[in-house]
Amino acid sequence: MERLGIVLYHGIDSGEELRRYGELAESAGFESLWVTERYFHEETFSLLGYLAAATRTIKLGLGVTNPYTRNPALLAMSTATLDRISGGRFSLGLGRSERGVIQDRMGMSYGDPFQVMESVVATIRRLMAGEPVTTNEAESRLTNVRLAIMPSQQEPPIYLAAIGPKALRLAGAIADGVLLNAYTPVDYVKYAVGEVRKAAREAGRDPDSVDIACMLVMRQTDEPERLWPDLKRRIVRLLEEPRVGEILLEKGGFDTSILEPLRASVQQDRGASAVDLISDEMVDAFYIVGSEKYCKERVAAYRNAGVDLPLLLPRLEDFENIARTHGSGFPPSRE
Repeated sequence: MERLGIVLYHGIDSGEELRRYGELAESAGFESLWVTERYFHEETFSLLGYLAAATRTIKLGLGVTNPYTRNPALLAMSTATLDRISGGRFSLGLGRSERGVIQDRMGMSYGDPFQVMESVVATIRRLMAGEPVTTNEAESRLTNVRLAIMPSQQEPPIYLAAIGPKALRLAGAIADGVLLNAYTPVDYVKYAVGEVRKAAREAGRDPDSVDIACMLVMRQTDEPERLWPDLKRRIVRLLEEPRVGEILLEKGGFDTSILEPLRASVQQDRGASAVDLISDEMVDAFYIVGSEKYCKERVAAYRNAGVDLPLLLPRLEDFENIARTHGSGFPPSRE
């Protein structure tokens, strides 16, 4: 049976609302329910603790937190605790966040994020194996730390978020899975999967042992053109990020020459004129937007590109509709 997950976006107003989403995802037959973390919105481990109590069988994933705002010992404690109270259903997703958030806005040392990630993954695994740990890293110094509790799973899976080649190769070398960024074209995914598998082989690992997950932003509608203006503005915000815009456009099969005027527009008019640089074809590539039938065809295209675990990411107001039309626990709709 093909694996499929679904993602909860931020904006949860109450515990009862959160319970309803968890029960719906479980009854719809999704393999896993993932929760995003976005500063400064809901705190993700709190949401996952509630979901662990509100559900029984669905796997729970965090996609993603970072090793700066949470010390590795705290990450190991949280992972072990969530895994225990959920009965072995938890997966930890880690990402580098952004220097502007971690260092500039929150006053924490950012350092070399790739070295930090590699060290933190090793530290968390050692702690959850019951080993005493001492580290000297400036961002996560520990002295003779040992967990008093163990997770239910022998090794709870650790996924690394990745976009660029260094992050993709790191995930392939050390992680149980990779979380590919939302808003990624199919052609980019083919490239990313190749990088992850190659790095796994070079590290002496079975390349197929690394789980390829990808968040797919889905807007299911029979009038996709109505959404294009808003979606194009979101793509502008994505592409303005240094290096991110280059790799997504280049590997996605689009012209990178739009980046210079796009970023100039962001500086001059907050990206208003940059929207005209985003083609309809780009919207179609970066999003899954269209009818139910078309959305299912696009999910299949990502599977064919190498995604083992597609993670559907709807808006909260569309969560129930997406769960019911794409989950295996309900009868298929008739179009």
